[in-house]
Amino acid sequence: MFDSAYIRASSVNRALDVIGDRWLIMILQQAWFGVRRFDDFQTRLELARSTLTNRLKHLVEHEVLVREAYSDRPRRYEYRLGPRGRALYPAALMSLAWQQRWAPPTDQAPVLLRHLDCGALTTPRMHCADCGGEVDPRDVDYALGPGAREVSARSPRRRRSTVEGQPATRTLVSHELLELLGDRWTPQVAATAFFGLRRFEDMREALELAPNILADRLRRLVELGIFRTEVYQTRPQRLHYRLTDKGRAFYPILLALMDWGDRWYAPATGAPVILSHRPCGATLRPQLVCSVCGGLLDSHNVAPVAATPSVVRSQQR
Repeated sequence: MFDSAYIRASSVNRALDVIGDRWLIMILQQAWFGVRRFDDFQTRLELARSTLTNRLKHLVEHEVLVREAYSDRPRRYEYRLGPRGRALYPAALMSLAWQQRWAPPTDQAPVLLRHLDCGALTTPRMHCADCGGEVDPRDVDYALGPGAREVSARSPRRRRSTVEGQPATRTLVSHELLELLGDRWTPQVAATAFFGLRRFEDMREALELAPNILADRLRRLVELGIFRTEVYQTRPQRLHYRLTDKGRAFYPILLALMDWGDRWYAPATGAPVILSHRPCGATLRPQLVCSVCGGLLDSHNVAPVAATPSVVRSQQR
């Protein structure tokens, strides 16, 4: 039987405690595109000042953003990405790649990515650092790590839902991606499938989630095409929830969040869950590479490019 401790201990939980909110995601997206000042965040995101103040304070407290003074009279501050914020870049790149393939915004031109080292437009790929193979969720094994006992001993925290509210129309993050990442429970429900869970009761037990909340998230994940259902019992009707191709493509985002949570929020004893890459047998260390040249991608060698007709034609030559 599957040990639900894998899910409860996973660092995805702690990552989502920090950034699992649609407004936080949109603020971070703007920060990655160079926005630093309060008024610029507010103008671009059309956020109420109180909401923006609250979210910026949260990101500063968690050291994702760093507040720096740029004016003394009057005293004004910029919000720059700190080390923890920059370390979220792999999750941001994989989110953008997933969005472009599966849920592009309908009212805006897509944002493409150029790998400055080779000059080509690239689609980020997540590979194993040891063997160089592309990571497929069906090739990953799990085991409880040294930090699992400490995590499971902690008392559970209450989580607030963050699915309410409408995002600004001008955000570059698609509404579908915001729905998947901007609520703490939705990505965790999706993650249960990567740990091998298929049935409602198994998911509910693993997440310790109220049945009505789980039913709501599963319904929406089916509507969004992340899960498909199969009937495995007719009286009463019982369903299996299985990942679609679109759902499996979401795995690198969760893997990047888990890696980030392990790096910054794991117990001192070590990671709570250890992943191994079955094709090579090594502990899985995910890394992002260019789809064209295979070189490593990071925040210093990737630049966003608007998908203008001239850019598209240049890639077709």
